[in-house]
Amino acid sequence: MSRTFYAGLLAGTTMLTITVAHAQTQTPVRVVIPAPTVTAKPNPTPGLSFFLPEDRDAAQSFTDGGSYLNGVVGVSSGRLGGHGTDPVIRGQQQTQLNIINDGAMIHGGCPSRMDPPSSFADPESFDSITVLKGYQSVRYGAGGTGGTVLFDRNPASFTSGDISLQGNVNGHYESNGQIRGATTDVAAGNSVAQMRAIWSLSTGNNYQDGNGNQVRSAFSSENYALMPVWTPTADTTIKAGVELNRTDDVLYSGMMDAPEGSALTHRLSLQHNVHGDVLKSFSVKAYNSAVDHVMDNYSLRSSTGMKMRTPSESDTFGGSIVGELITNNIPLSIGLDLQNNARDAWSYTGMAMQSTATTLASRLWPDTHIRQTGFFAEATPSLSPTTRLKLGGRYDYVTAESDGANTVYGSASPNSLYLAHYGKTADDVSEHNLGGLLRLEHDLAANTTFFAGLSRSVRTADATERYLASNSMTASMQRVGNPDIAPEKHHQLDMGISHQDSQWTGTLSSYIDYVTDYIMQDTAKGQSGILVSDGSTIYRNIDAHLMGLEAEGKYEFHPRWTVLGGAALTYGNNDTDHDALAQIPPFSGKLGLEYKESDWMFGSRLNFATRQDRIDDQTSRRDVRKTGGYGTVDVYGKVNVHPVEIRLGVSNLFDKNYAQHLNRSNIFDPTSVQINEPGRSFGIQLHAKF
Repeated sequence: MSRTFYAGLLAGTTMLTITVAHAQTQTPVRVVIPAPTVTAKPNPTPGLSFFLPEDRDAAQSFTDGGSYLNGVVGVSSGRLGGHGTDPVIRGQQQTQLNIINDGAMIHGGCPSRMDPPSSFADPESFDSITVLKGYQSVRYGAGGTGGTVLFDRNPASFTSGDISLQGNVNGHYESNGQIRGATTDVAAGNSVAQMRAIWSLSTGNNYQDGNGNQVRSAFSSENYALMPVWTPTADTTIKAGVELNRTDDVLYSGMMDAPEGSALTHRLSLQHNVHGDVLKSFSVKAYNSAVDHVMDNYSLRSSTGMKMRTPSESDTFGGSIVGELITNNIPLSIGLDLQNNARDAWSYTGMAMQSTATTLASRLWPDTHIRQTGFFAEATPSLSPTTRLKLGGRYDYVTAESDGANTVYGSASPNSLYLAHYGKTADDVSEHNLGGLLRLEHDLAANTTFFAGLSRSVRTADATERYLASNSMTASMQRVGNPDIAPEKHHQLDMGISHQDSQWTGTLSSYIDYVTDYIMQDTAKGQSGILVSDGSTIYRNIDAHLMGLEAEGKYEFHPRWTVLGGAALTYGNNDTDHDALAQIPPFSGKLGLEYKESDWMFGSRLNFATRQDRIDDQTSRRDVRKTGGYGTVDVYGKVNVHPVEIRLGVSNLFDKNYAQHLNRSNIFDPTSVQINEPGRSFGIQLHAKF
């Protein structure tokens, strides 16, 4: 399939070249630098957060998309180092979330999730970021039971036939860890064809926590993107793209580091307006991502024991065909989407005196393939001028297989591990998953809206939950996926209210989610369906429920003064074992005050979390410990010195030593680690548009 993408990219680039050349032969080239376009923010919606990355302040530290999302109300994260932050929305994580990177699903290549999908998104290189909390649409692929995050790029806005140039240049520096980076985003073209190029670089050293202790968190990342766009008519837009994300020398707490990793992604799309009586438009999109990753315990640290090395790869191909219709004055979207993910990972060991690990011990992902093909329809009828309805349904056909499960690697085959733990082997699997939603929105007043929604969503097990085969002489070090695991079924009820006027803007929402066949990472204790009681890591289905409250808003009590804040409360329960669900964030939020003038502003913010003492320390034991509450203070400001905007900030002003409750682990270490957050840090950012 990659040949198709290369051909499409070449064709798109060729068409762009021909079109620009044609324009050059017709009229003299006159370079015009247009005013930057501004994307309007939508009205507040419960369960939805929309951001322009340029709006963040210098007190918000980020190294990738995951660390950026950590500042969103209702979003938490587990830290393993300075790069690769893995977001958690409403207590759900990993493949319970759909992270869509400019239309592409990029599944990481590391079995320990050192490179989650959000790590491939540099926020500075995107035009908007949308966080949909919970299940709000059937349009965004299979799963997404906990939420969907959309990192989007838009074509540059060129309105004339003259060749124009626009773009922006950004730079940032943060004192704690000496994090520094730069982004260049430039587009050239006219109303018919354009080329956009993005380059970004970010590097950092180990940071210090509030006690002055060094935390392994150094990293280096670099991103390149090239995106031609051709608009042959006012109704047709063809976009192509190639993007390379690369990380090097990424340090982590725990047993392993990531000396190298890369993701090469191709995209191709066609959008065409039909203007028919029923069919109004259609779109065709395709993408391909190839991720390679290496983790080891010796190339970036002093090795005193057995050497371990894991090279891995994850290739994902997908796309969609969507038609936008209007029938009986009802907007209707009908579509087909697919996602094929192939993963492979090997584990090598070596003696301490060896220069590298060369002895094959396990095949962690034994040539796994998970294919999901979905059909969906979503209608949005208006019942009255003040009442709107959203009706959606989707069917997903899922197949899963492991072509390497029968081969012996080291002392065991993956199938022998599955058989010993579950009494099952990795036979080919197929699933027929049905989901849908019903959502009602009603305007209580001109600026106040109430909504309520019911949904069913289904998530299939990923390659780790179904096929992981990490063998070890020590039983507690083994991690074994369950080839017979059932898909999760989420049944959610959510409701909320939003209000916006000249002074107040706010949303309040609540939800409850009953989950059958929740896929739980657990330790083997001879539970039902588990044949061993040796403390190894296994996966099993349980019944569970999650519920919570979220509030966010701001109040402009003076033309220049604004109070703003938000908070989220999440509760998770293991109904099968009558215990808490692991990795549920505590009640947390933020409260701030800002003062704004036309060309400058300053503000201060309190970030807080309460104590989390409802933990799973008896069943899976994935929670490291009960976590105390904390409060940190940020101060920030910005000034426009046209055409440059300068932003300054101090995060964790009082150098508080603290850790977020969520913790992480890797497949070679059954002990999870809880990493302290950075201490006080001074930041500066420069932004220039042209």
